[in-house]
Amino acid sequence: MATVRKGVLTQGTQVWIEHGASAAPILTKMDCITSISLGDDSVSDIDDTCLDETDTKTSQPGLNTPGEGEIVIKTDPLNASHMKLLQLAENRAPVKVYIGWSDGTTAPTLNATQVTLPTTRTFTTFNAILRVSSPTFEADSLVEHKVAMKRQSKVTTIYKLPA
Repeated sequence: MATVRKGVLTQGTQVWIEHGASAAPILTKMDCITSISLGDDSVSDIDDTCLDETDTKTSQPGLNTPGEGEIVIKTDPLNASHMKLLQLAENRAPVKVYIGWSDGTTAPTLNATQVTLPTTRTFTTFNAILRVSSPTFEADSLVEHKVAMKRQSKVTTIYKLPA
């Protein structure tokens, strides 16, 4: 009997952040992120209830409100990507996040002002504004930062092309 693949492992996921001026962006690979959550979007309701309605309000879907998530790191002051992430968060910098799934290993490339994603790996991408957070100190643990992200766009996933 053939083995059924049950999904894509999270181990092997890699994250890149595009930041800086749009005329000269920088693509930074984030080292040792322990968790990333994207937050759930919500859709506003536009009330369209008629005045003669006596029982139930009705509505139409409105605009999408992007969710809030976070990037979690076990903070290492000697890790340049950790320090860049915290600096961007301190500055409330707008960034574009590229999450490369573990179904491939090829990295995105930056050519002048354009990021190109390889077709040999699934990528999830979105725009966000980073927000500073305080470090967390717990017994028998490593110092941790949970850097908040207020997404500014929908989450888009570009799936790996079949071989």
